Amino acid sequence: MNRQEIKGKYEQFKRWQQEPVKYTNCDDVHYCNNCGLMFTGNFCPRCSQKADLGRINWNSVRNGIMDIWGLGTRSLLFSIWQLLLRPGYFISDYISGKRQVSFPPVKMLFIVTVIYSLVIYWLFPQVFGIHLYDTDEESRQLLGDYYQWYESHFSWGMLGMSVLAIIPTWIMFRYAPRNTRHSLPEGFFIQVLFSVLMVVLNFLLIYLELIDYAYYSIAISLCTMFYYIVGYMQLFGYGLWGTFWREAFILLTIIFIQFGLIFAFFAVDFGVMYDKQFSAGDMPPVKTLTACGLLFMAVMTMLAGHVINLIATRKARKSL
Repeated sequence: MNRQEIKGKYEQFKRWQQEPVKYTNCDDVHYCNNCGLMFTGNFCPRCSQKADLGRINWNSVRNGIMDIWGLGTRSLLFSIWQLLLRPGYFISDYISGKRQVSFPPVKMLFIVTVIYSLVIYWLFPQVFGIHLYDTDEESRQLLGDYYQWYESHFSWGMLGMSVLAIIPTWIMFRYAPRNTRHSLPEGFFIQVLFSVLMVVLNFLLIYLELIDYAYYSIAISLCTMFYYIVGYMQLFGYGLWGTFWREAFILLTIIFIQFGLIFAFFAVDFGVMYDKQFSAGDMPPVKTLTACGLLFMAVMTMLAGHVINLIATRKARKSL
């Protein structure tokens, strides 16, 4: 395959990324078995039942079973495939009103995290005797209750991480060329779909974790960076540099908020962190000051990013 053919294939792939689904019209007259309406089209306009839905057969049994895990209509696997190949465009389709293209995002996040947790925390240890992410004892003591909570509430932990990114993303990308002034509820679904993508990437790279943790760490870091940069470029329309520095402010803000909340709400063992130099009576004030300091740094980081973003988008804001 020569260079021109490769370029042609790439251009074809780019066109598919921007518009992967083509709908066809059906002009045949149908009788709805559910509500009795005569209509033309693919679906009944009164009750939304499919036009070609006939008697129950073995395909109905298969689809009924597959629907439990989202493998039927609006397939979970189809949505994951779309997220992997066209993350930003797929998310943009969903928040712009094309809801039928995606499996319900929150339900999708919980299903993939349940499957991930079953494999990582039950199947591997119980069946194969493999313990992934086996944190050392010092880290377990340092993270205290947070580590135990996150390990047993992985779905809620991922959803919580999604929530932390909503406001920083809204602030840094509210004047973007594409999806301008996206709302906070739209931002919630943006982050949920990105969280689904991150869980799937972790799942796909498990084999590297089994071989060598160093390979896994490098691979997951590079994949995460790639998908967030490319996904945000497709979603909001900025170039590489414009997306990168905005992402940097968002990431720093999330890190400060996350660790501030960990210090504020979970029993972090400062004795481990500071080699037992604090007495038990000194720990609560230190925790409180540390949490407040981290949350203050989050606010200042976001404020700095907001000011820089206002300066960078002054021309774009005049045309809004």
